[in-house]
Amino acid sequence: MLNFEAYPFVRLRRRLIFLALLILVTASDRGLADEFGTGVAAYKSGRFQIAHEIFSRLARTRDARAEFALGLLYDNGEGVDVDRELAIGWYAKSAAQGYAKGQYNLALLYEQDDSVIGNHALARTWFIRAAEAGNADGVAWLRNAADLDDADAQFHLGRMYLLAKGVPRNDDESVRWIQPAAQTQHPQATFTLGVLYESARGVTRSYPEAVKWYELAAQLGSHEATYNLARLHRLGRGVARNIERAETLYVQAAIAGLVDAQLSLAMLYEAGQGWPHNSKKAFYWYRQAALAGHADAQINLAYLYGQGLGVGKDLIESYAWYVIAAKAGHHLAADNVAVLASALNSQEIDTAKIRAAMLFSKAKRPDPNKDNRSNENVPTRKNLPGVASR
Repeated sequence: MLNFEAYPFVRLRRRLIFLALLILVTASDRGLADEFGTGVAAYKSGRFQIAHEIFSRLARTRDARAEFALGLLYDNGEGVDVDRELAIGWYAKSAAQGYAKGQYNLALLYEQDDSVIGNHALARTWFIRAAEAGNADGVAWLRNAADLDDADAQFHLGRMYLLAKGVPRNDDESVRWIQPAAQTQHPQATFTLGVLYESARGVTRSYPEAVKWYELAAQLGSHEATYNLARLHRLGRGVARNIERAETLYVQAAIAGLVDAQLSLAMLYEAGQGWPHNSKKAFYWYRQAALAGHADAQINLAYLYGQGLGVGKDLIESYAWYVIAAKAGHHLAADNVAVLASALNSQEIDTAKIRAAMLFSKAKRPDPNKDNRSNENVPTRKNLPGVASR
């Protein structure tokens, strides 16, 4: 790990960071920051006990700034006894809410070589999160580590430039850092470099290079790389077109639990365009993806039940899955629920709603932060007859 300055200097840096933050907040949002501003004024004038009382009161409302401020008071022993564990506790509360300065100070404390609080793995995690949140000191820490040939730091810094997290988007800078990390066989970097070559971001598009890096990433355990490799084999990009090989790779990724692979397999088997048509396999993989929380899979599964494709026709089950897709916000689900409601009696609808509640309790919730890196662009139905696709 990197060697930091002596701890007293680090404490001083934290205090200066804190005061700069206070000036910014009190100047920009007086309506919400009146009480916090009073605490700031107390802090700046050395009335630390009053500041502690105010910040404690605000912290009970989960104010991330106040939680950070309490951490600083306990960290520096201002108005209270120095208590590193309490400081960590308050920094952690602030950090968990995404407050970048709390994340950075939490990392600094974990970085200390102390048997009670020292934890270099957690320090690294929070330094990276602070950097991704745009904390300048966190970015500087990450860049310093990357300059010292730390492959994981290089990957995270490159990814930040790729996704514009904490730094402006810059594809050239992304490649600059991800490429050396990939050359050390860093699993995530090898996959991401494949994405860059396939999507022509920071490099000239090269499907053979994309295949090369996806293959390495897949060998290193990346299911996403296996999935993207399957698509290139299916389309014949960078390799000779090979449907059997593509199917094998899709299934590997799907069995590993990659929902995009499950949905792609289902859509391919259902459409049967340049791919073996198989309604039963389409049904199976739609159901896996639907239970994993994918709204497109849920609405397509509902369609198969409604039409009796790959499974016995079951309007109650169809209605239930449309209800679940509607809860997930799918734009076609509500209209299809209405169409089916006209084909069911009130008792059947009640049964379907009970079934939907049971299935909904079993289905996973989709990850709102999921980064979909590729689209299959294969056709699929998402609406019942008589309901126009929007």
